Order: sequence, then C-alpha cells, then structure tokens
Amino acid sequence: MRYAKNSLVINPERDIALLRQVRNLRFVSHNQLFDLMQHCGLDHCRSSFNWRIRRLVKSGLLSVCEGVFSRSTVYRITKEGLLMLEHHGHFTAILHSRTAHLPHTSQVLHALELNRIQLALARQNLLAGWHSDVEIASFNAICRAPYQKDYDAIVDVWVGAKKACFALEYERSLKSAKQYARVRRALDSERQLDCILYLTSGVEILVHLLHEFESVTMNVAFACAGDFANLLLDTTVLTLRNLTGLRFRELLE
Repeated sequence: MRYAKNSLVINPERDIALLRQVRNLRFVSHNQLFDLMQHCGLDHCRSSFNWRIRRLVKSGLLSVCEGVFSRSTVYRITKEGLLMLEHHGHFTAILHSRTAHLPHTSQVLHALELNRIQLALARQNLLAGWHSDVEIASFNAICRAPYQKDYDAIVDVWVGAKKACFALEYERSLKSAKQYARVRRALDSERQLDCILYLTSGVEILVHLLHEFESVTMNVAFACAGDFANLLLDTTVLTLRNLTGLRFRELLE
C-alpha cells in the first residue's frame, strides 16, 4: 500500500503501545522508554525505536520537555497524542484530550524515579504487573469500589512462584500536616490492599513519615528509594510494628 508523502501512518501495535506508556507514566526519559518497550517485547532495535520517537515528536503526538535535568531527553504526551489514543479506544478519565492542563514539569523527577523502580524490578524478572497513578486515578473515578487513595503505583511482583501485590508511594518531599491527616484517614479505610510501601528520597523524610503514620493500623512499610532500586525485595524495610527492620519479601510472604 502506498501512502501520501509526509503522512503519518500509525502502527496500531507499536505506536499506540508507546503512546500509552508515555501517557501512563506522565514523564519518561528516552533511555527508560526504550528499556520499557524492550521489556514488553515491542521494540528490540534501538535505531527503529529512535526513528519511531522522531516520527511521534515531529507529528506533535509527543513533546520534549525542555530545561529538564536528565541524562537523556524526557517526553510527555500531548493533547494530540491523547486524541490519537482515544481514537484507538484508549481513554482515561483523568488524563484525556480535553484535560485542561497536562502534567506539569515539576513532576518530572518524581516520575523518573518511579520509572527507575519499575525497570529495576523488570530487569530482575520480579515484575508481574505495574499500574500507574494515571490508571489508578481513572479507576477510582469510575469504579464503585475504588482504592482509598490515588497511589503512585500498584505493583504485582513474583515472590518465588507466587504473586504478591502492594501499593507504592514515592515521597520526594514532605506534605503539610493537613495533607498527612487526609492520607492517614485514607490508609485506615483501605480494604483493597494488604500492604503499602513508602519509598523516600532520604532518611530524614523516612523518619518523618514514621512519626506521621504511627497511629495507622494499615500494614505500611518504609525504605529509601535508592536502597530499594538496588536491593528490591531484599531491601530492609521498617514497619510501624517492627522498627528493627525486616526484608520486604518477608513482609509480602
């Protein structure tokens, strides 16, 4: 089949999968995106991937985030990209072509760290499923039995031959006292999950969270994000019931 010169022909499998990945992650670096697509079995050739990205950026379906500190180019989806996804049947209630504001670049570092965690799990063949905050918030908006919070991710991992599920939160900076009061109420009302893992950007924030959540009855674990990216399920986590620490896989088991 011949196409008009300079026309954009969308591959329903690879192009749409790539656009969905960028939308769901909000922000993703070039290298992270290639690794994620490779993990999904959708792109094993770097030159082919680079060509695909150039096409999608040139056509206005993806945009480059300027002035962002990262080792590789960072992308986010555009309204045109969201419209293309909707045309192919992929709609989310909280991030769509009529959304007033696209994700703000102040969220870039937060998103890149979550991507790093996802890739670390995938590379060790521990990742069984990853649902992003875009997917969770959309589910919460339309479902009758929603999660009590729009978590940063809900993760399924392999613990031996069995799957375990937990909610993941990445705390890069501290919230206000009122915000933490709302989070405590949400965690105490959660009935869909058995475990929530809070990863922090540093020890100081971890200690503060232990204090903020000391009254929470939910099974909540705490660790530094850098430690978890390296040790994954073997990371020593602190819980409100065990401040001496235990391996995260033991908590999941």
